[in-house]
Amino acid sequence: MAEWKLHTPTGVCDILPDECAVKKQIESEIWSVFASMGYKEVELPTFEYYDVFTNSGGQISQEAMFKFFDERGRILTLRPDITTSIARMAATKEDLSKLPKRYCYTGNVFRAEQTQGARQREFTQEGIELIGAYGPEADAEVIAAVIEAMIAVGIDEFSVQIGQVAFFNGLVEQAGIKAEEVERLRERIDAKDSLGIRALVADLDAKDSIKELICRLPSMFGGAEVLDEADVEGLNPVSAAALNNIRRIFELLVLYGFEKYIAIDLGMLQSIDYYTGSIFKCYTHGVGFPVCAGGRYDNLVGNFGVKAGAVGAAFGINRIMSALSSKDEDLVHQTAPSVVFAEHNAEGLAYDLAYSLRVNGCLVEGYLGSGDYAECESYCQRIGAGCMMRVYADGKLQIKDFAKGEITETTVADFLGYYEEEECGCGEHTCGHEH
Repeated sequence: MAEWKLHTPTGVCDILPDECAVKKQIESEIWSVFASMGYKEVELPTFEYYDVFTNSGGQISQEAMFKFFDERGRILTLRPDITTSIARMAATKEDLSKLPKRYCYTGNVFRAEQTQGARQREFTQEGIELIGAYGPEADAEVIAAVIEAMIAVGIDEFSVQIGQVAFFNGLVEQAGIKAEEVERLRERIDAKDSLGIRALVADLDAKDSIKELICRLPSMFGGAEVLDEADVEGLNPVSAAALNNIRRIFELLVLYGFEKYIAIDLGMLQSIDYYTGSIFKCYTHGVGFPVCAGGRYDNLVGNFGVKAGAVGAAFGINRIMSALSSKDEDLVHQTAPSVVFAEHNAEGLAYDLAYSLRVNGCLVEGYLGSGDYAECESYCQRIGAGCMMRVYADGKLQIKDFAKGEITETTVADFLGYYEEEECGCGEHTCGHEH
């Protein structure tokens, strides 16, 4: 039993310094894009009442939640999703008479699910939620933010595939498909099972054009021509409006200059209970799962008492790291540190030197070993330090540049550009005259 203390539970992992540096840089790049577009950062609780995530129309089943009890016996859960927490926060803590609201976040989520493939039970999400805007311009803004963020982290080859849940819902309604059959049909479409789809729709009392359109959904992938193909005669108002919506989103993204990154996929139907309109997923090389996903969820905020449409997106930071690790390049430029070595009675001066360099953006370590100058030099070489700064009690400074193999001798004051205060003719430093 004691051996378990040496291991992490299934589905979680430690992130070591080099990898953590990569992770933080990715998060910073994505955050910069979101902040530049007016999204303001929020932090949500790591655990919530279980009720927050039940009956919310969310994607997460109760079996996938880590649940526990508080001191009063109430059920709590580690958050399996941040979007739902933001919907709760916005509806209960914000003034939604002043819309839209733009939020961004970074945080870990927890799901008690199988860990095959790239799935983890704890992983980091970074995303945005745009609440209170219903038009396709809002959907296009969120997708544009995803594209800009992908470019910002250094991924140039990717595809954002855009679908429309309401289009499928309209077809199902028009074809008269029973509720218990809708999920079976969705599964067949997701599996690209053309024969299974035809078997399900063959006996429906619906127009042949509508039944044929449902059968073609798995292959309806591409550019604007897909929307023309889907615009068959006799579409009901729900499907027609959904088609116009996704067409406008596509047109806006083309106008923004993002045509090469986007594609239409009318066969994308996952998470159908969660979303109400546009849905999208972002894929790139080297990762078998989407690195980002999102869409419109107009009913979620209303579950917490205030009606407000919303659209959002969430990046899987761990998946972005996997995508970048497959590229043949350093993910982060590792800055070589400088090391300050203090001779006897020079500790205070050495600390002042290190502090002054740090506040100017330099990476400076203080040597903590008990050895002499030679041992410090050996330490510097082991860690790949850029230079070693040897400080003497009288203010003398010796700088050894390991890259150039040069030694420079100066003083701490001259190196930092400090100058002693000059005396005026009166011979007093505190005379009140300007010096």
